[in-house]
Amino acid sequence: MQMLMKQEFKHIISLLSFCLLIVGPLNAQDPTFSQVYAAPVYLSPSFAGLTDGSRVALSYRDQWPGIPNTYRTISFSADHFFDKYNSGIGLVFVRDDQGGGQLITQNIGMVYAYEFPVTHSIYVRPGLNFKYFERKIDPASLLWRDQIGPEGDILASAIGDFEKESYNKFDAAASAMVYSNDFWAGVVVDHLIKSDLGFTDIESSMPLRTTVYGGGKFRFRQRTRNKDEVSGTLAFMYRMQDNFQQLDMGSYWYINPFELGLWYRGLPIGSSDELSNNDALIFIVGFNIGSVRLAYSYDLTLSELAGHSGGANEFSLIYRFSTSGVNKSPRGAIPCSDSGSSWMRNKKSTRRYRRTIF
Repeated sequence: MQMLMKQEFKHIISLLSFCLLIVGPLNAQDPTFSQVYAAPVYLSPSFAGLTDGSRVALSYRDQWPGIPNTYRTISFSADHFFDKYNSGIGLVFVRDDQGGGQLITQNIGMVYAYEFPVTHSIYVRPGLNFKYFERKIDPASLLWRDQIGPEGDILASAIGDFEKESYNKFDAAASAMVYSNDFWAGVVVDHLIKSDLGFTDIESSMPLRTTVYGGGKFRFRQRTRNKDEVSGTLAFMYRMQDNFQQLDMGSYWYINPFELGLWYRGLPIGSSDELSNNDALIFIVGFNIGSVRLAYSYDLTLSELAGHSGGANEFSLIYRFSTSGVNKSPRGAIPCSDSGSSWMRNKKSTRRYRRTIF
């Protein structure tokens, strides 16, 4: 009996999460990563080309592995900085699998960012992302609550078919970021193109999403010829989409080749409908080996799903190559923006003259 109740509980949790995405006015939220800055181009178009050459980034997230058929998300991006044009250009692909293939959302976008100095140490980066968006559902694989019999057997469902099982749309996002060697702050506005995304006859659209992020870095020991940098970073990310709000805030501790992070996700102040938005603690460990950064994070669930969800596992990889060896802008404050190895810094460092606003 206890096993049956546990099985039904997991089906109900999966069903409720899934129904929020397809029934009534669309209340869906975009997927997010715990390692925010390990998927930089996905976070903000302004990060395109925030490197001295080329960069590829890969992130994989398995959310709530303790509940069958929940959420798996993958992000891949490649970007390059063109020094002659002060521009970064990139490509980003995101695929979100919900319900073990029951609902697939994916998009591929072209990203552009332009960089210009405000002073000799402060830079601004506006950015754009134009993307092709696809969303599809597999009704044959859905399991509704009315299909779960009293003994756990599967029954026929009374819920009808969907009028449309897939659609393809265009979308766009815009961003702006200011940064120096000690701080950064940015904002992203996504889903600028409104489209009907519903699978039923009820018109639905992806709500406008606003993301605000930023942070600062404190160096306990500066990088020298014989010693690596030792530093601490405080950072945050706030997202608002329709009635949904989320705040991630945390810190990193860096001493080459290790990077340790501790984040909190939740918004206990201002929670609505008598529900506490107290989601998870996030533990991050990363390794920098030359131009490669590998990291793993685990989300420890703090909500009422604790003990059932299994938290979340996330892996990330960043690889930088074709670097010019010329450090032209102060990118050291932003996590994951520089290689942990000092091999690149040992090369000759110059700054090309550019006119500043102040």
